[in-house]
Amino acid sequence: MKSKLFQAAGVLSMAVATMLPGCSAGSVDELGDEYGDEEMMSVDDTLELGTIEQGVMSCTNLDGTNAAMAAFAVAVAQELGRWQVGKDFVVVKSNGTAPGTSGLMETLALSSGSDTSGAKGSSRCTNGCPNINAILSWQYTQANNKVYFQGSGSLKTLLNPSALASRMVAKYREQGTCDAAARDGDATQCPVEQHKLTYVSAAKGGCDTMFTFNVKRTDGLALKYPAQLKHKLRFADVTNPYINFTPLANGDISIDPTYGLNPDGTTSSGSCTAACTKVSTTSVAGHCCSCGGVNKAFAKSTFNANTYLCQ
Repeated sequence: MKSKLFQAAGVLSMAVATMLPGCSAGSVDELGDEYGDEEMMSVDDTLELGTIEQGVMSCTNLDGTNAAMAAFAVAVAQELGRWQVGKDFVVVKSNGTAPGTSGLMETLALSSGSDTSGAKGSSRCTNGCPNINAILSWQYTQANNKVYFQGSGSLKTLLNPSALASRMVAKYREQGTCDAAARDGDATQCPVEQHKLTYVSAAKGGCDTMFTFNVKRTDGLALKYPAQLKHKLRFADVTNPYINFTPLANGDISIDPTYGLNPDGTTSSGSCTAACTKVSTTSVAGHCCSCGGVNKAFAKSTFNANTYLCQ
C-alpha cells in the first residue's frame, strides 16, 4: 500500500481497518495474503511531514490475534489516554476459563490504584473501560469458537483465545524491558518523556477508519521526542502487520484492527453491519449483521456484556 500522509504537528493518526481490500484480514480458510494500493487522504494538508513508501502491505490475521492486539492498542488510547501499559496493566493467573478464577495460566488485566503519576489502570477509567475489558475477556476459553473477525467478502477469522493471552503477556513483558531502558533522544529506545492522548475523531481512511488522536506531553506542550512514541506500542507487537509504524517526523502510526472492535462514534444507517464481532456499550442485539458474507443478527455474548456476536 502506497500512502502519503499529511499531518499537523502534535497529532497522531491511526488508520483502523480490515474490511476493505486494501487491508483485509486473513482467513481460517485461506492462508494467502491480501494486498491493495490506496492513497490516504489528508487530515491537514497544510503541513507535509513525510511520505511513506510502504510497498505491498500484508494483513494476515490467521489466529485473530493481530487484529485483536491492534484493537487493544486503540482501546487503551481511547479509554486511558496514554500508552503506559507497565502502569495500567498487570499479569494475573487463572484457570484459563474466565477472569477471577485461580490457576496457573497467565493473562493480562487492568491494574488499579495510583502512583506518583496519578491514577492507573481501572482507576483511570471514567466509564469502566468497556472496550478494554471486552478485549481482555477474549483471552479465556469462555470465548473459544465464538469470536470471529470479518475478512474480505466471505472470509472470516476465528480468534484463538489462548494464543491471544500468551501473546499479550509476552509483549507486555517486552514493553517492560523497553521502558526499563528508556532514554530520551534515542530513536531506537522507549522515551522517558510522558505523553497524553486525546481522541479527536474517526473518519474514512485508506483501508476503513482513520482514528485521530491529539498527542502532547502531560504538561500540555508538544512532544520533544515524537518519533520515539512508536516504542510505547511494543505491547501490541512490532511484528504485527496491523501495527504499521511510519517514519514521519511526528511519529505517526497506522493501526488496523477489524471494523467493529473499537467505537468510532458512528451510528447505524439501518443496513447490515459488516462485522462478525462488535464491541458496543449500546445494545445492538437483534440488529442485522453480516459475517463471512452471510446475513445474521447480533446477540450479546455470554461472557462479556459489551461484546456482541453475529450469529
